[in-house]
Amino acid sequence: MKVVFVGGQSVPGIGGVESYIFNIAKALNASGHEAVIVCSDRTSFETTVEGVEIVHIKCPKSNMTALPLLFMKSLRYIFKNRCVIDVVNFQSIFFAFLPGWIAALCGCHVCYTIHSLAEDNPKHGWPVRAIMRLAAFVSIWCCGRNILTVSCSKAREVKSRYGRNCSVIPCGVDIPVLSANSDILRRFNLAAGGYYLTIGRIDPVKNIDVLIEAFRRCGKREYKLVIAGDYANSYGSSLLELAGGSEDILFIGSVMGEDKDCLLRNCFANCLVSSSEGMPISLLEGMACGKPSIVTDIPAIHEVLREEWGCWCSVGDTESLAAQMEYVERNRSVVTAACASHMAAYIAENHTWDKIATKYLNYLYSLGIK
Repeated sequence: MKVVFVGGQSVPGIGGVESYIFNIAKALNASGHEAVIVCSDRTSFETTVEGVEIVHIKCPKSNMTALPLLFMKSLRYIFKNRCVIDVVNFQSIFFAFLPGWIAALCGCHVCYTIHSLAEDNPKHGWPVRAIMRLAAFVSIWCCGRNILTVSCSKAREVKSRYGRNCSVIPCGVDIPVLSANSDILRRFNLAAGGYYLTIGRIDPVKNIDVLIEAFRRCGKREYKLVIAGDYANSYGSSLLELAGGSEDILFIGSVMGEDKDCLLRNCFANCLVSSSEGMPISLLEGMACGKPSIVTDIPAIHEVLREEWGCWCSVGDTESLAAQMEYVERNRSVVTAACASHMAAYIAENHTWDKIATKYLNYLYSLGIK
């Protein structure tokens, strides 16, 4: 079976969509199938990474313009290889129904994956959100029934808002390993167990400004706050200004591979304080390491993190977040001992990429694709 994933930027990358399609593609290839990724980038080129063929198509960086352009430009590759492609999986419902119809006319089975609902992002004002909601409604009802999402909570949201059922193919992780090959702690003058960590896309929906405010409100301490992600955008600039040049708040850019594993294995606590999520891979990675999780009280996080495993705060609430950070500091050994082994075992049992790829294949088989 040949599967083409269309979506993401500069795959492989630090983002959730990029990690999702790249790791499923690797697992599909390892099981004897063929998976190709078509993604947007600053220039057009083709490459192979860890056995996965990746077709990069030049598109603007903004998702609002990159997605429709990528989906339409991907049709050239799809048409050229239509005789050997079995499945085309667009990584968004937005802007996908027309290219989806064209791909279907080329003889491909087509499905769509919803990772998040763009109208939930606080960076958009209410007029834009209203337009996005209308666009989502039209897209979901025009795209047919082969719609996937990454969590049960997101599937319930789609059903509640738009009346469509979704199949769920959740996110997975590679279990982070201890490695002597990364010197990232030395490079940033970090002590093992001496920093809070948040990893992911630098975007208003992640509420990193709230995290910085809560960290500063706790006053002087032995811990640092490490923010890993590409901060070269307007929100990132506002965060730098908010941090005020503090030596205890570090913006280290995007991290991957052994550097990311090293940061996860050695952090004091993993923080995810988003307003909305699909299924957060960075949380799964922290859980796999048995690290205390300081998180917001939202459905997608409750889906994978049991109540007793997490330190919970309200969305956008600096006071409750600061209180949870102080609680973890006062009760570090108790918090870690209570959840570490249980979280790691849960992730190993349910969220490794080979298990996710098997679920994905079973879904395709259920559609009659062989």
